[in-house]
Amino acid sequence: MFTDQKMSDFDQKTAISQTISELNCIIKADKIPNALLFFGDKNTGKKETAFEFAKTCNCKADVKRPCNICPSCKKIDTGMHPDIIKICLPEKKKMISISQIREIGLLISVKPNEALKRMVLIMDSDKMNIQAQNALLKVLEEPPKNTFFILTATQIPPLLPTIISRCRQVRFSTPSCHEIQQTIINQYKIDPQKAYIAVRTADSDLEKALTLLNLNLDKNEEGKVDWQKQRIWIIKEIIGLISTSSGTNIQKALMLSQKLSMAPDNIFDAITIIKMVLRDLCIFKYSPEKIVNLDFFDAFKDISQMHAYNKFLEWIKDLHETEKRLRSNSSIRLTLDRFFLKLSIL
Repeated sequence: MFTDQKMSDFDQKTAISQTISELNCIIKADKIPNALLFFGDKNTGKKETAFEFAKTCNCKADVKRPCNICPSCKKIDTGMHPDIIKICLPEKKKMISISQIREIGLLISVKPNEALKRMVLIMDSDKMNIQAQNALLKVLEEPPKNTFFILTATQIPPLLPTIISRCRQVRFSTPSCHEIQQTIINQYKIDPQKAYIAVRTADSDLEKALTLLNLNLDKNEEGKVDWQKQRIWIIKEIIGLISTSSGTNIQKALMLSQKLSMAPDNIFDAITIIKMVLRDLCIFKYSPEKIVNLDFFDAFKDISQMHAYNKFLEWIKDLHETEKRLRSNSSIRLTLDRFFLKLSIL
């Protein structure tokens, strides 16, 4: 069952203790449903729980919990287990197609290679087109022996009622900032203040928080941005623009725009950092203890005395417009030029 330390941290990370208890009962009773439907908001641990569940069902240890050291557990952890099948939404595609589901049918038409219980995980199952759903329904009506399905979804309604009726539903709730922060501290041994800043900046988005802490292991290491250093650099640049009326401000604004536009894939993480800086400036006058970027407390104190409150609101409005323009594929360089020039003119 999910009782080891790793699962304890996982339980905190996903804020789903009730869900874990429900899955433990299923395993204890040795009655694995043909299909489970994990649904809830993004980044609530649905995929991670599915793999932990598969490990528990197939662990070679004597106790009913993943030992994480037996061949089965290790293969699942490394994605090398032949009987743990995962289907995802293809890159740059909006729907899971019938061909992907038919491929599953072929893979499970024979006995499992080595698993006690073969798992088929369909990520974002609510993105299956109607043809794919009908193909899956046929498989669920006559599931192969020793095979179970786990479907993950953000929303249930896009799925056919006939599919939903064949699944045991498991709801995943959104973890609080505090729960995510404590998990990052405990699991990754991160300084509490750094964890606090990352989680609040990411607005409880675990994946983004891990990115901001350089802990997102799912991303390619090549060309990876050191976001802890990047965050400090961006904040210092912003402070420099809005705390002085130097004649070189316009040049600084254009240089900042140029540097950020050279990494278009990272632009929205940079916008997230700037957004939190402006948010901190807005609330500093009334609740300084609630700012996120605590390591820049003194600088924000000086700036809050330098500008009228309405100025901060104006900058936030400008940033919101900038983000809209970027998401509508406007020129990154020109859009950032426009925003930073406004910041530089005091």
